[in-house]
Amino acid sequence: MINYTLLVNCKSNSSRAENFIRLSENIIRQKLPGCEIKYISSPNQLLKEASLSAQSSSVVIACGGDGTAQSIARGVHGSSALMGLIPVGSGNDFAKSIGLKTKQSIEYYLDVILKQQVILVDVPVINDQIFINTAGIGFDGLTNYYASRFKSLKGTMKYTVAGLKAFLNAKPLVVSGTIDRSRFDRKVWLIAVANGAVEGGKYLISPNSVNSDGLLELVIVPAYNRINLGLAFIFLSLGRSIPDTLSEVITFNRASLKIADSHFIHLDGEVGVSSSDYEIKLKSKSLNVLGIKTVE
Repeated sequence: MINYTLLVNCKSNSSRAENFIRLSENIIRQKLPGCEIKYISSPNQLLKEASLSAQSSSVVIACGGDGTAQSIARGVHGSSALMGLIPVGSGNDFAKSIGLKTKQSIEYYLDVILKQQVILVDVPVINDQIFINTAGIGFDGLTNYYASRFKSLKGTMKYTVAGLKAFLNAKPLVVSGTIDRSRFDRKVWLIAVANGAVEGGKYLISPNSVNSDGLLELVIVPAYNRINLGLAFIFLSLGRSIPDTLSEVITFNRASLKIADSHFIHLDGEVGVSSSDYEIKLKSKSLNVLGIKTVE
């Protein structure tokens, strides 16, 4: 018998996730008889509950945005449980990468879960910290840091305003190391590690990234001048990818990078711990996620 646990991030999207699930409880219990619904307000508690639920439930369902999905993925990965998703965050980039439409009815998401279509999602780590969609260092991380400070702004507007502020304050980073044994020495505005194509709700950071191909993409905006950084941000704000004239994309399996400069980093839109050294690779085991398989 399949049993389900829903983990609801009460802080996600200014409590919209919690309100959505509470209003939908009757339908959820009709479609998932015997399911358990847990309302959680602490990110650390999300991870703990995900780990515990993965030991007793067949399916652990993340109810929130990309940060919520990341916490549940960290708890579920390596267990026999499947991960489900009800995307009620502001960006929901990971949900899009597994074929889900956003802003749908609760019935839509429950039907996806009940169909039990399993997608094997690659699991990247940076300094042993799991993320599932993108990680960003430099301008990307600074933009996310500013966005996390804007409590009154929501959705893509928050990231647009944060990006403008980051454009004015960003400083180039000197990055050195190896990418799949090839030497890497560059001065950059940003480095993004992409397992998915989109971040921040609409920013097409790496259009060719697929989270089930066993590969990662390193997106680089070289520090030629600040005008180029502004142009790159304009293209992203318009929902377009950064032109090849302004960026470089390297497909890789493993990277070791050293950054001496002060900087910010994000993991799936959550502020991460910056370091002078980064080890980036994929976990050997995939994450089993319930989604909609695309027709090849």
